[in-house]
Amino acid sequence: MVLQKLGFLTIGLFDEADPRRGHESTLEVIQLGERLGFDSAWVRHRHLQFGISSPVAVLAAASQRTSRIELGTAVIPLGWENPLRLAEDLATVDVLSGGRLNPGVSVGPPMHFDRVKQALYPDTADAEDFGYERVRRLLDLVRGVPVTDAAIEGFEVFSDRVQPHSPGSAAGCGTAAAASPRPAGPVSTG
Repeated sequence: MVLQKLGFLTIGLFDEADPRRGHESTLEVIQLGERLGFDSAWVRHRHLQFGISSPVAVLAAASQRTSRIELGTAVIPLGWENPLRLAEDLATVDVLSGGRLNPGVSVGPPMHFDRVKQALYPDTADAEDFGYERVRRLLDLVRGVPVTDAAIEGFEVFSDRVQPHSPGSAAGCGTAAAASPRPAGPVSTG
């Protein structure tokens, strides 16, 4: 078997006193990776640490500085996310990148949930489902399953599904995931 693709992972560390420099450095590493011929660049989620807390936003910036390299998350812990809002963000970055986004997600309660639950889910912490149903919700949303009725109110037109919709790659959850409750890309349980 011959190696077909090679990628790299970066945590995207930064100094608390100068977070911009660390984020710029991460973007420069991704650009360098593309110039060196790497096939993919992956960023990690680092909530409440001095690393990338919003990889989707960083990958949006990287999508505008690169043209070929695939961009991925390793991994987005879904316990920290609202699946509807995440689906919108992933679809937006997938559109901006020309279909190069490969999101990876994990299930389970957020790390240190007992310490962060009041800040993260002040009214619903005990009712949140952090299992695979959250992944199924995300998959349905990126696939374009309707979430409401389409409507026109005055001059505003409202869609019945997440917009932008990214057909084809559907924010990394395309045909490989269509037959499975798990998204294409990495899925972790922790």
